[in-house]
Amino acid sequence: MAKIIFCEDSPVTQKLIRAILRPTPHEIHVASGGLEGFRLVESLRPDVVFTDVHMEEMTGLQLCARIKAHADLLHIPVVLMTASVQTAFLEEGYRNGASDHLFKPFTPEELRAKVEKFAGDSQQATP
Repeated sequence: MAKIIFCEDSPVTQKLIRAILRPTPHEIHVASGGLEGFRLVESLRPDVVFTDVHMEEMTGLQLCARIKAHADLLHIPVVLMTASVQTAFLEEGYRNGASDHLFKPFTPEELRAKVEKFAGDSQQATP
C-alpha cells in the first residue's frame, strides 16, 4: 500500500479522484491547494504526490520545486496534472523536478495506471 497525496483545488475533481481510487489498497490524502499539500508532504512523507498545475495560492510547479528543494523530500516523485499539452510547459515542469505528468481530463484507467506506476515502485522499494 502506498501513501499518495493529491493537490487539487477543484471539489469535483477531488471527488472523482477519491471515487476512482477507493477500491485500491492505497492511502489517499487530498489537499485543496499547494500550501496545504506541502504541509501534508512534510508530515506524511508520501510515496508520490499528484498535483494540479493551476492553483491559486501555490501552483503545482511551485509545489514541485519546493518539495525538490528539501533534501529529505526530494526523492518523492511528483506528477503534474494538467490540461496543457504545450511542450515548453511540460519542459518547465520537468525542470522544476516533476517525474511525470497526467493530462486532464483523465480516464479512470489512466489515473489508476499512473498511480500504479509510482505506487508499484514504492511497494517494491519498501521491505
